[in-house]
Amino acid sequence: MTKIFNYPWHIAHQYDLAKIPDTEWSWLVQHRRSYSAFPRDDFFSKYNFEWVPYYEPGKYDVAILHLDQQCFEPGIAERGKGSLFLHVNSVVDDIPKIVIMHGTPFYPESFKSDITKDNYKGLGFTEDQIGMSSELIHLFNQWVEDIDFIIFNSHTAQKQWGYANSPKARTIWHGMDEEEWYNLPKEPRVVTMISPGGLDAYYDRTFLRGVKELLQERDIEHCHITVDASFKNWEEYRQFLGRSLLYFNPTKESPMPRSRTEAMMSGCCVLTTPHQDADMFVENGVNGILVPRNPNVVADLIEGLLHDYKKAVEIGNRGRETAKKVFNAERYRSEWREVLEMLTK
Repeated sequence: MTKIFNYPWHIAHQYDLAKIPDTEWSWLVQHRRSYSAFPRDDFFSKYNFEWVPYYEPGKYDVAILHLDQQCFEPGIAERGKGSLFLHVNSVVDDIPKIVIMHGTPFYPESFKSDITKDNYKGLGFTEDQIGMSSELIHLFNQWVEDIDFIIFNSHTAQKQWGYANSPKARTIWHGMDEEEWYNLPKEPRVVTMISPGGLDAYYDRTFLRGVKELLQERDIEHCHITVDASFKNWEEYRQFLGRSLLYFNPTKESPMPRSRTEAMMSGCCVLTTPHQDADMFVENGVNGILVPRNPNVVADLIEGLLHDYKKAVEIGNRGRETAKKVFNAERYRSEWREVLEMLTK
């Protein structure tokens, strides 16, 4: 049994992590990272899990810590979720430490995107890092200096942070149990699920608003889950998603959005931007639709698919079959098991 020290971060992500065989999880009680059991309402009663008030040396085999680009923002680094990482990292010094980097070095609201086509070589960066923030990359390197291993959610993000060929890093695409997602008879609607606020450029909320406004002009309702619709529990969410014909993902730099995979698992016809590895598993027009960052084009595609219900259902069904293979839960747990065994042997 591998005993893992952890803390709340992304409940849906950690729900699937907790299913890794022969693991026992202890989560730190703290006030800096709020959490809700809603995304997986049976989580806390179903797995080998306990809350702990502090870290006890000698009790655990490995620690898993979390970061995203917001952690480095002034104020958040001192008092918010960034300080949670710094505090835990400072007290855990007797066991291997894994960091899951959930984001990318793209946060133009707070860190200038200063790596350009003209200067990236001179600054010592690669072509994959164009458009990113050199300051964020440098801060990340400083913060993870004593970390034993880093997990990224997409191959693109791993390259953007500068760890493409690093022996202390790898990409693990998430994995889900297919039976937990419902491919139900579809109702002719289009939905999106991203957080209701923050990281505007990262999620490209301007793009999302543009599409939504054009659809409204055509009397087509777009449902932004968490904004236009809320649910009492995870079951209600899965039922709603499972009955949705179309799912639109507008994100620019979010590495491997879970909600898009949930939609694929639910048989929705997914329209997505091609970024952060999406073009590695979505074959345009076959198992999903790869869209340009053009609201007019996307609105036209959505309207056309709503009128061609059969085609949308066929694409959604093929997308589900792809998700069952690509985002297979057993593959996911096996890859994580490899990492844990490598660090604890």
